[in-house]
Amino acid sequence: MARRYLNKTILPFAAAAFLLAPAAYADDFSMFEDAPSIKLSGELIQKLGVKPAKAEYRESVKKLKLPGIVQADETSSFSVNSKFGGWIEKLYVDYRGRNVKKGERVAEIYSPEAVAAQEEYLAFLKHSANISPSSGGAYGNIFAEDARRLTESARQRLKYWDITEKQIQEIEKTGRSKRTITLYSPASGYVTAKNVSEGMKTEPGMELFSAVSLANLWIIADVYEEELKHIRVGSKANVTLAGIPNVIYELTADYIYPEVSQRTRTLKVRFLVNNRSGLLKPSMYTEILAEFPAGRVLAVPSDAVIDDGRRKIVFVSLGEGRFEPREILTGAQTDGFTEVRKGLSEGETVARGANFLLDSEAQLKGISPVKGF
Repeated sequence: MARRYLNKTILPFAAAAFLLAPAAYADDFSMFEDAPSIKLSGELIQKLGVKPAKAEYRESVKKLKLPGIVQADETSSFSVNSKFGGWIEKLYVDYRGRNVKKGERVAEIYSPEAVAAQEEYLAFLKHSANISPSSGGAYGNIFAEDARRLTESARQRLKYWDITEKQIQEIEKTGRSKRTITLYSPASGYVTAKNVSEGMKTEPGMELFSAVSLANLWIIADVYEEELKHIRVGSKANVTLAGIPNVIYELTADYIYPEVSQRTRTLKVRFLVNNRSGLLKPSMYTEILAEFPAGRVLAVPSDAVIDDGRRKIVFVSLGEGRFEPREILTGAQTDGFTEVRKGLSEGETVARGANFLLDSEAQLKGISPVKGF
């Protein structure tokens, strides 16, 4: 009896309610028919200043801010040494850190060996002057040529010892040997090591001083592993000094070291900089702003992207004044554009210029961004 009552009484009412439900609640469910979006009139779009921008591929430049340390250019280092033994009688460069110029005298050395070589040259020179092709009879030309060769050989020996042409000419002019030989700096720079003192005995090949030029310097920067793909030899960069922020130097990456540091997981990149001003000094700390080509990437104007701290959102135009909030995955920002890694396709149009107003409107209507990836 109860079952017959259920079939004849309750079930018809349930079926009727089910059939009537779609019509009664159609408005409540219509919001699920399309993707969540907001719609603005053309007048409001113009008043808010909403502007369209297409997602397009463009050449990207990766900008990096790198810490760097100034170092001396190792290729400009040089040393001063004597090629003969002796004793230092006068030292003109008498402390480490002193600046020297190319051709500046650095020391005077007394060397019995050098004195003997000078006397030998003067003897050959005198002998050669007293022999003429006509004075030796049939062998006059041979004797004169032998004397000339011996004289030239003795002269060349003095030059091999770095005795300058000017010093040799002075020996020839006076006809007397010089007791001490003056050594000159082969280049300009500052003395990094001083290994002798006055009165000290020297041996052939002994390094008296070592020095390095500061005309050009290296700036060694540390680049993290994830940024290695952007590094290129020849890339341009600007550098500022920590102590002199208003001075900017232009420099070029000229070498990438082949080994990654196991401790810091960084790679060293060398930048060459001209130091005409003389303000740069070895061991100075600098900050390098470098640019490296990063290839073609999909990008939109940066002012089209909203960053709420948790995600990046753009408003994609669906046409007829409708905009869909969409979450995207972004990359680097360069020259007012933001790289889009996921969430947008080439040619899609996004809104720019009033995104925060659009975001506020979407939040008031309870519309959450669609995840684009």
